[in-house]
Amino acid sequence: MWRGGAPQARYAATVSAAGAALLLALAGICAAADGALPPPRDGKLAGTISGLLLLALLCYSIYVYAAPLLRNRDRSIVWAFAILAVIALVKILLLPWFDGYGNDVASYESWALQMASEGPARVYREGYFLDYPPGYLYALWLAGIVAHATGAGGVMLRMTVEAPALVADFVLALLMFVFVRRVAPARQTAAYVAMLLVALNPALGFDTIVWGQSDSALTVVIMLSAALALDGEFELAWALAALSVLLKPQALMYVPVLGVWTLLKLPYGRWWRSALAAIAVGMVGVLPFQFGHPWYWIFELYHSTAAYYHETSVNAFNLLALMGGLRKPDTDTFAGLSYFSLGMGLLVPLYAFIGWRLWSERTPRGMMYAVFAAVFGFFMFAPRMHERYLYAGLVFAAPLAVEGAEVAAVFAILTATCLFNLAYVLAALRSATIFLDPRDGFAMFASAVNVLALVLMIDYGLGLAEGAGPLWQKLTSLGGMPDRAGDGAGSAPAREAGAAEGRAPAAPVAREPLVAIPWTRIDTIVLVALVAAAAATRIWHLGHPAEIVFDEVHFVAQARHYIRGEPFLDPHPPLAKLVIAGGILLFGDHPWSWRIGNALCGILLVGLSYMLGRRMFASRLAGALAASFIICDGMFLVDSRVAVIDIVYLTLAAWSYLLLFRFAESTDPRDRRRTLAAMGATLGLCLGSKLYVPVLTFLLCAGFMVWFILDAERTASWEARWWRTFGALLMVGALSAAFYIAVFLPHFLLGWWGGIADLVHYYGDVLWYENSVRNATHPYSSQWWTWPLMLRPIAYWQSFPPQGKVATIWGGGNPLLWWSALTAITITAVRALERPNAARTFLVIGYLAYLLMWTPVGRTLFLYHYMPSVYLGYMALAAIVADAWNGEAAMWECAALLLTILPACMMGLGFWLGLFPGAAIGLLAIYLLAVEIGPDALPDLEPQRWAPRLVAALFVTAAAILFVYYFPLWTGIFIDRDGYYHRMWLQGPGLRNWI
Repeated sequence: MWRGGAPQARYAATVSAAGAALLLALAGICAAADGALPPPRDGKLAGTISGLLLLALLCYSIYVYAAPLLRNRDRSIVWAFAILAVIALVKILLLPWFDGYGNDVASYESWALQMASEGPARVYREGYFLDYPPGYLYALWLAGIVAHATGAGGVMLRMTVEAPALVADFVLALLMFVFVRRVAPARQTAAYVAMLLVALNPALGFDTIVWGQSDSALTVVIMLSAALALDGEFELAWALAALSVLLKPQALMYVPVLGVWTLLKLPYGRWWRSALAAIAVGMVGVLPFQFGHPWYWIFELYHSTAAYYHETSVNAFNLLALMGGLRKPDTDTFAGLSYFSLGMGLLVPLYAFIGWRLWSERTPRGMMYAVFAAVFGFFMFAPRMHERYLYAGLVFAAPLAVEGAEVAAVFAILTATCLFNLAYVLAALRSATIFLDPRDGFAMFASAVNVLALVLMIDYGLGLAEGAGPLWQKLTSLGGMPDRAGDGAGSAPAREAGAAEGRAPAAPVAREPLVAIPWTRIDTIVLVALVAAAAATRIWHLGHPAEIVFDEVHFVAQARHYIRGEPFLDPHPPLAKLVIAGGILLFGDHPWSWRIGNALCGILLVGLSYMLGRRMFASRLAGALAASFIICDGMFLVDSRVAVIDIVYLTLAAWSYLLLFRFAESTDPRDRRRTLAAMGATLGLCLGSKLYVPVLTFLLCAGFMVWFILDAERTASWEARWWRTFGALLMVGALSAAFYIAVFLPHFLLGWWGGIADLVHYYGDVLWYENSVRNATHPYSSQWWTWPLMLRPIAYWQSFPPQGKVATIWGGGNPLLWWSALTAITITAVRALERPNAARTFLVIGYLAYLLMWTPVGRTLFLYHYMPSVYLGYMALAAIVADAWNGEAAMWECAALLLTILPACMMGLGFWLGLFPGAAIGLLAIYLLAVEIGPDALPDLEPQRWAPRLVAALFVTAAAILFVYYFPLWTGIFIDRDGYYHRMWLQGPGLRNWI
């Protein structure tokens, strides 16, 4: 174990400073309490001194902890600093796009300006809302001074008051790097990974950037305190612990852990110095606010803050939310106990367990686990928890996640649930309803997932010395999955144990190669059948409705502008509108001709999907399923039958993917060059179809092209590999640029543009347009994180007479297929870790990139923006269902597919009709999971022979039934009014609304 000590001179300096600060604080408090002495006018002088002392404490503590790396001239810390500086710059650039949660941001702005104008002595006054303790007010005070000096207002004022949290975010990630670098000097890569897990974590970023909260400030102080405690700097550790409590009351959940560590590591004779440091910092921090208040006012502040919410859970998706519901009175009872008593009572065994594990494992790992368990356990058990209180838990899980798969899994789960918790609650707070339903289904599901993560956390604690808990070891041994560490070799204790027993280290996982299969007559037959089915669904009744539908109001009008030679501003490149114009020129100006071009693109997409799935997975069945899923999905059907622009770029993107994997599988140099030339053309046309998204398509294809070249040329010299890569990029880039510019040829031929400078001017107009619509709203808009669950589809067109049948064109997917895309990508990600190959990696990276690219975009977004992601999800789904049919899918993968069918069954059939089939599906899923975990404990029914194929058949049958069921809604067929509402499975207020 690594551990350092502090020299006696440092102890003397620390104690002297603490004693001086304590005397200063005592003198100030006595003066404030003495009625005969006039109190200071505003407390600004005392506040300035206290603020400087606290800032000096932070800076000195950071220096003390980083000093060993600085003395050794470790250049890795310079690189870490540079990387984080770039990330911080990006975050600063993102700030103007996000307004934060209005109430919190407005409070911060008010407190900052109040501190700057009135001073700390007057900020806690009767009738003025201020429920934060004094610690963070020092940072807001500085922000207020800057705002006053610069005259900041509006967005600049908001960015100024959010700046301290961004600074803390930067320091926190850098501190994580230093911590892992010091604890594990030989694992430099792990230090970078842990740093990026914090710096780029979407949940942590959402809290700071999107919500505008300050949890990073609290966490960086706790992290620094824990790190210094590990270093033996207990006086500084306790001083920082006191500062963390001054920042936010929830820091108290960390204090018992520090107390146990102090008990274990610090001689009794030195306890008084740590206590003195903590008391001094507390009194110095409170002193400027003390004037004019009784000596006990700070305790009343903490009490009133804690008592403000008498609720089971203040929007935290935790155990009490699952048991008692969200925001229910914590005086309600469960088994005769109030939820408050139950939650506080559960903290007793939690901290007893933490103390036991810390006593047994007195190492940096034990300390980090103890803090993580305390924060996460407190979040799960305690009443009155807010959604943001999991922030510090994620940070303390990061260094554990880089050394073992179990905590990595917990970290991934908590990142997802924390992000969902924050985003879902923020959306509710911004809606008209404000409050979630106490038994909100998504909140309950997320709470249940957090309970699962809690179980894994406890299990990890039981196997702390081994780096994995007994339950996890059982699961991984049954699944044939070694518990790999961040460097692929297992946790340090596991590696040492293996070496002691004479076992060889685990071999790295081999990457599966791409395999090409020959084209045969059956391929032609299947392709023709699929294209015929696509044509039947895309072209049938294409002219209905005989009127403008949804965004046809824009795109058909723009196509007419091209035909008439009338200049106009369009933020999207012109190709998709030229497709619409071509239909009008060929067949006349009527609805059928507007839409025929998109219908042909939709048909072509089905054929391309068969060839792409067949090539990616070397499976005709996977290709046929991929194409069938595109045929049976509502969003792809609707966008092929309406004159909008998305289906055009999606088709060209799929064509580019097909050419990319043809290039990867080809060994003929001439064929590879021809393929790259064709891919350059399709990428250029794709770029000319829509704004934003095709840029990511180009980067995705270009990036994997480089990977394929470098991988295929491994035996060549680096110089040769570099020149081949450069040549390929130059050819693809040049052809893409040429075809992209060619798309704008009508602008030149019609005399609108005179040169390439007009293209640059066009980009400026596009930026102006995007800024002008940034604050636009729409009743069918939705947040990006809701898209995988399809919470808010789009009504493209509706005909609802007062009586009789109704019709709509409903922009929603096939519910089962749409939800299963997320399941499939999750399974594919696991497969990519176990059995990596290019296809799986491409699908996972592409899906996440297309989804996460929308996180910084502040303009109105719609469900159709998810189509590039869900398309790749359908590719992954086709491979998994094909594997299930062939008996090659794991039992847990089959169970995951069944559990995705379950909500569709229950919502589609209703509770009572769906109860029996839903129970059967659920029991089968549980049985398959049991077979995966403990096959020896169950009767041998040989499920591997029949279960995967049964699951595949059930899945495809259910998807086909739902296609037929929803087909009238996608094509505008009139149906009974009751039938329409029966198909609207989600009719709740706010986000969950299909109507």
